[in-house]
Amino acid sequence: MPRSIVMSKSSFAVIALGVAALAACGGEKKAADTAAAPAAAAPPAAPAAAAGPEVVITSPKEGDSTGTDVTVTLSKQGPVNIEKASGTKAEGVGHYHLFLDTAVVADGTVIPPTTAHMVHIGTGDSTYTFKGLAPGAHQIIAVIGYGDHSAMAGKRDTVNFVVKK
Repeated sequence: MPRSIVMSKSSFAVIALGVAALAACGGEKKAADTAAAPAAAAPPAAPAAAAGPEVVITSPKEGDSTGTDVTVTLSKQGPVNIEKASGTKAEGVGHYHLFLDTAVVADGTVIPPTTAHMVHIGTGDSTYTFKGLAPGAHQIIAVIGYGDHSAMAGKRDTVNFVVKK
């Protein structure tokens, strides 16, 4: 039994353009075609986007095996100063927060108080030690928050690691 093929106008147009392009590529080579053509000028580079604040987990590294006590070391990049939490929101000033094996909050959302799985490093320090982690796979996500503990828009960092028995 013959089947009907239904094509939309846009599908037909795409096929027609493809056939026309193939036809234009064929044919005899002329002397001008084989001569070296001057290199086309590269398009101007797009302006670099302004770099936002970024937190980097420098330890542990992705895939590390650790003991039950895990010291997390952080650094920052971009336009942010890491300081003691002031309780106020000031552009370009924040402190670190760690989320262990739990979901993070959205940018601009107030980060909940410290728990076993969510830590404010409101002292301005760049290290924190999780003690007595259970053996197995774990994930840490680092976020920079303002002095009022709302999550700063910027690049977050995630590290997966394994605690050995």
